[in-house]
Amino acid sequence: MTINIDLTAFQSSVIARLEATTTVSELEALRVELLGKKSLIQASLAQLGKLPQAERKQAGEQANRVKGIISAALDAASQRLANQAEAQLSGVDLSQPITIAHQVGHIHPTQAVLADVYDIFLRLGYAVVDGPEIETDWYNFEVLNMPADHPAREMQDTFYLQSNPGQAPLVPRTHTSAAQIRYMSQRQPPFKVIVPGKVYRNEDEDRTHLWSFYQVEGLVVGEDVSMADLKGTLLHVMQELFDESVKIRFRPSYFPYTEPSVEVDVWYRDEWLEICGAGMVHPDVLEKGGINPELYSGFAFGFGPDRLTVIRYGLSDIRMLWRPNLLTSRQV
Repeated sequence: MTINIDLTAFQSSVIARLEATTTVSELEALRVELLGKKSLIQASLAQLGKLPQAERKQAGEQANRVKGIISAALDAASQRLANQAEAQLSGVDLSQPITIAHQVGHIHPTQAVLADVYDIFLRLGYAVVDGPEIETDWYNFEVLNMPADHPAREMQDTFYLQSNPGQAPLVPRTHTSAAQIRYMSQRQPPFKVIVPGKVYRNEDEDRTHLWSFYQVEGLVVGEDVSMADLKGTLLHVMQELFDESVKIRFRPSYFPYTEPSVEVDVWYRDEWLEICGAGMVHPDVLEKGGINPELYSGFAFGFGPDRLTVIRYGLSDIRMLWRPNLLTSRQV
């Protein structure tokens, strides 16, 4: 058995049909007809095993030759349709900004809250400083009283980056507190700073948690800095962000880099909401930053602007802020 096809006539017929196609769907239908499971080519190839040995090679070569002709013609037709579609596109100036008619751009809700946070702290005399998002294990954990075997690391379960042999381990920072020692080692008290930025933790996301979120770290070091100063500062900030009726409370807590440590809640819309962790800077941390804890004291705090955004705009799920859906940010 051989494939009874005049290759020249068959090739001319196939090419004529392909040249007549005007859409991708037409081309796909023709491909199935010519090369699909029920096509003449596939049927002929399926019969090769039933041929005598002497005829099998010649029949196989003929079938593959025909299949090659069809495949090449299909590819050429596909490229032709693609070229035609591209030619129909109007020219685009990629340097021009994207605009949507009758719609005005807007700031992201979390960025709006951050702008207010910067304004409040700048008026209080704080400096806004930055730190690297990819930190060493040393700055992110070790100098904040969290050695490798410390159970407090479990609270900040994180991702690790592969580093070169002999280099210190690297992590996407789990808190902007990592900038504390960097700043203290370069300055002498008194100073007041906030360190805003993205942080990363290996979190199971839910309506109150994200694996990547913003944090604002605050650090104040000077003579006779007290817990009363911390409470007064946070009360003022929360009243500025929300309204004068906001109250705050301190609950005892534990952080390895502050002593004593507290969780801070705000009374807002008839309920207590956990807003941040804070405390007096641990003497060991001050010492590692080159500051004499006998002469100076300080407080630190860290809160999440994303959570403040949820509270301010009455959202039910923090994940709504960073999903690729503009509806939420337009509404708030």
